[in-house]
Amino acid sequence: MEQKFTAISLPAAVRWLFETNGYDVSGPVERGGVEVELVATQLSGFSEQNVYIEPTVQQVDALRYDEYLAKLTPFRNEPGAQRMIISPAGFAPGVKERAVTEGILTFTYDELFANFERVQPYLSYILGDSRQAKTLQALDEVYEEPNFDDKYGNQWATRHLTEWLHDEDKDRSWLIIVGEYGTGKTALTEVLQKRWAELYQQGLSPRLPFRIELRDFAKQFDSRGLLHHFLDRNELTHLPVSFVESMISNGRVVLLLDGYDEMAQYLNVRERRACLEALADLASNGAKGILTSRPNYFTEAEELRVFEVLYQKLSGSHRPMDVLDRAVVEQEREVDSLLERFVLNRVERSLRDLTYEQTIELVRRRLKDDPEGAEVVTGLLSKVFRNEEDRNVSLSGKPVIITYLLDVVEELKKDDNEDLERKMSEWDIYNLIVNKLMLRDWARTATLFPTERLLFLQKLALHTSISQQKSVNEASFREVVRTVFESKMTRKRIEGVTDAEDSLFDDLRSSTTLTRSTDKSTAQWQFSHNSLREFLLAGYLIDCLVDGKPEPQSVPVTDTMITFVNSMPEEKLQEAYTQLSALWPSRKMHKGIDQMLTLLWGAKRHNERKNQGVAASLRDLIGDSFDLSNCTLTGVNFSSGDDVDLRNLNASSSIMTDTVFTEVNLAGSNFSESAIDACVLTNADVSGADFSNLLMLDTEITGLVCTGANFTNLTKDSTALLRVGKDLHVLDATRLRGYLKRRGAVTDPVNPYFMYCLDQNFDICEKICRVLLDGAWHQRLGLEQRGASERNVRLAKKFVQFLISVGHVQIKNGTGGKLIGTTQSGRPVVARLSENAQIDETLLPFFEQNLSQ
Repeated sequence: MEQKFTAISLPAAVRWLFETNGYDVSGPVERGGVEVELVATQLSGFSEQNVYIEPTVQQVDALRYDEYLAKLTPFRNEPGAQRMIISPAGFAPGVKERAVTEGILTFTYDELFANFERVQPYLSYILGDSRQAKTLQALDEVYEEPNFDDKYGNQWATRHLTEWLHDEDKDRSWLIIVGEYGTGKTALTEVLQKRWAELYQQGLSPRLPFRIELRDFAKQFDSRGLLHHFLDRNELTHLPVSFVESMISNGRVVLLLDGYDEMAQYLNVRERRACLEALADLASNGAKGILTSRPNYFTEAEELRVFEVLYQKLSGSHRPMDVLDRAVVEQEREVDSLLERFVLNRVERSLRDLTYEQTIELVRRRLKDDPEGAEVVTGLLSKVFRNEEDRNVSLSGKPVIITYLLDVVEELKKDDNEDLERKMSEWDIYNLIVNKLMLRDWARTATLFPTERLLFLQKLALHTSISQQKSVNEASFREVVRTVFESKMTRKRIEGVTDAEDSLFDDLRSSTTLTRSTDKSTAQWQFSHNSLREFLLAGYLIDCLVDGKPEPQSVPVTDTMITFVNSMPEEKLQEAYTQLSALWPSRKMHKGIDQMLTLLWGAKRHNERKNQGVAASLRDLIGDSFDLSNCTLTGVNFSSGDDVDLRNLNASSSIMTDTVFTEVNLAGSNFSESAIDACVLTNADVSGADFSNLLMLDTEITGLVCTGANFTNLTKDSTALLRVGKDLHVLDATRLRGYLKRRGAVTDPVNPYFMYCLDQNFDICEKICRVLLDGAWHQRLGLEQRGASERNVRLAKKFVQFLISVGHVQIKNGTGGKLIGTTQSGRPVVARLSENAQIDETLLPFFEQNLSQ
């Protein structure tokens, strides 16, 4: 669709287009008494080549063409010169034919833009003879179409998304596709990339699909870094990033952003917001895009109205906002607008696991030449399907599980069928797959025992998780080899073998669990599936704990790792619980023991939810002292459907992130010297608790009961989230102290204004004062019943009457009480409230009596 241009904007757009693609543009230029609007110059070897351009917003009919021909004719004989007419409105019949005979190029703006796109190398990479193209083709041939199943209905995913691709509804320009791990989100985006690239190549779609794997970004990124990453890996390094940004904003690209959750699990709240800001840049001007993620990765903490906090800070600083301040506020307003679309009002589709029938069809299609293998795999999957009511062991509808089983089908055919008859959990399935892969490597090269290779792969999973790198280069790979096989290589050197490390490196890098990275700049290796890495790492951490030697390095514990541990054999879990309980009191000596509580807590609660409460489960793991001091916890949920009593919990000097205490009784607990980030204290009772010297970040405190709680020396950078009605407020440290003080907490001195300003009726009083500030006479009825006062007329009337009773407002004589205005003493009182965020002491009794806590 052609954009709408004016006589001013069209030449500017054409100029930009040429400049972005390496031309120097000047103009107007005059020669022989005629003037041409633009001249684009490009070096070709040692000579310059000029393009003489006449842009017009009018349709070019025969009369206008003659006019432009006269302007361009003087440049006809210049060596290498090209002459061009650009008209978004198009050309009348016969004009283009005349232009061809006279050597003049004619384009609409879209046609000119398309000439600069030069995306054929990318199309060849996706659809041609490259390894990537063959991989996508193979996937497309066997792909089993999944379904969306959510509040919007039940539809075939690819069909629905292709319809969406051609939908111009700007309110649906972005979709978030959610699904548990292994449901095929990545495969869906890969199939869409291949099919939509074909539509683009055939001229059946105006949008070229750009698929970007967000899991490649373990650290904060910006929009240009994201695009550079894509261009470098997809044969598009010749395109300027600024031009690609224009392609996106002009609707010529559809973005497929895969794996938000795998990126977000490594980032804190502020880093995730920065990444969403980068996506905001890409999503500007109506660009279309799809973002995939596991559910619940758009947390309340990411709904922060940062604009609100900034505006409050800057507007309350008693100085006018300068240009830089306003720029920052406006930038955050734009990001908040994105969050409004992405998070609060998002269009979210849920990808469903494959049905039993779809699973059988997929396996048979993949193994059409191996009916025996198909029977073995479908038989194994059917055993799992018997437990479909329990999501922890319902695996057969996950395409990733099917892929793993297909990888080891030959080994599965050799097994006694009785081995496959037993009830299998998620842990059992993965353990079976990994064991088969280890045996395959042993059959290929018997230089390492399967247990040795398994230990190396676990250590490699540990290294990639700690370094937050999806892939490892040769130097890092060799470093892990040396760490794991130091004694083996020492023995080899004593025996006179000088290339022991090289031999191990060559063997291990070809392990069937690993694959070469798609990074073309250096040789790198990664696990074939991210969930395989997480399984190996979870198993390694549990093994270390059971051996009494917990892994000391800090490891990001993911949801998938917790899911795997939840499905471990009960006897293994009991061993882990026992060791955790035994080692917990000496956790200062055993670094890393706290992350094992994060890893095991979900399994403990899942398996014992019906038998005992949260408090009993916690006592089993850490003892009766309820001592969580000096530890780091992430993602632990201490809430349940029942009342949870964790009174006198000791969490001093601890660091807690994404930890949930909803409706938990924490009375008398000790959180002094701690940091809580993106936690949830909704409706929790912390009466009498010690939160002195606390750093609180982005933690929800709606309904917090905090009578007598000590919040002194609250860190000045603290922030909290508070729901007032339907609105989510972000409290900076000043407002947070005021809120806590109002609810009975002990805090540092607080300006009374901040104790009441968050009450949903406070602004009624504030706006009445603002109206009265001008000193004029005002209709009493209007003040009491209109504007903000409409929400609570009774309170507005009481406040006006209170102002009259204390002498701050007077009734004009002879008006029958209809007109009121401020008195001389009352004017500074209402000014302090409405302009200076100060409550005069004469007004405090009213707010104390009439505004709720």
